[in-house]
Amino acid sequence: MEHVRTITREFETGEKAVLHLESRSGAVIVEGRETGRVVIDAVVRVWTDLSVEADDAARLVEQAMEQDAHRVIVRMPSLPRREGWAVLFGQGSRVDYHVRVPLHSAVRVLSKSGSVQITHVEGVVHTEVMSGKLGVDDITGDVTAVSRSGSLLIERVRGDVKVEARSGKVVVNHVRGKVEIDARSGSLEVGDVEGDLKVGSRSGSINVDDVRGRMSVKSRAGSTRYRGKVLADSDFEALAGSIHLAVDTDYPFFVDAESYGGSVRSDLPPRRNGAGRAEGGPKVRLRTRAGSIRLSKLD
Repeated sequence: MEHVRTITREFETGEKAVLHLESRSGAVIVEGRETGRVVIDAVVRVWTDLSVEADDAARLVEQAMEQDAHRVIVRMPSLPRREGWAVLFGQGSRVDYHVRVPLHSAVRVLSKSGSVQITHVEGVVHTEVMSGKLGVDDITGDVTAVSRSGSLLIERVRGDVKVEARSGKVVVNHVRGKVEIDARSGSLEVGDVEGDLKVGSRSGSINVDDVRGRMSVKSRAGSTRYRGKVLADSDFEALAGSIHLAVDTDYPFFVDAESYGGSVRSDLPPRRNGAGRAEGGPKVRLRTRAGSIRLSKLD
């Protein structure tokens, strides 16, 4: 049967803190608050026939929380496991962490299995998830996110964003800095980026909207689409897949487009003053080996 134990620990850190949390199995939620302490609620779930084993597990979880000045370190210990059918039906030991940190905190979360959500923090965020859904929202500071398996959503970041994803959908929106994404398999959606954008994708569609900086988008297999203004030199390249740009014609640019195994079509009106590059205007390079290229006017 399942035994549940709840632990609450508080650490006085001052208005700035550093949280380092390592989870083996279970959900992790980290929230920034107007406070001078780190508050941790840990829910320990253990499948065992002995209540005393659940008590021992709870003590291990509590002992694995420590403080060093303004730094709080949380490491989930190894807990009793059930073998056979119980594990297959999700009846293994797990710890769910809900952590409130001072608003001005640096956060580092490492998770082997389980969802991770980090919100409302004014500091650097670094998170790595082996398996599970990952969400980062409302951050003032740079964000680094690594996802091995599972969807990833990053929104409202006032800083730079760096993403590494192996498998799963990636969505990045409303970033005031630059964005860099390296993805192996899964669709990508990126929108409202103030700085430069660099994307590398091995397999999956890429949809980009409204980037104000330079764009470098490279795909091995999958369609690529951009909608919005072109305000800086950009490069779109696809090994196998189509490229479609729907652009704001009030912001002219020079196009260099070539497809080795597909059509190149432009619905845009020709720019006046000849074929040369407009003074100060950006250049857009489009290349695909097996796929079509299309340029159209933004609706």
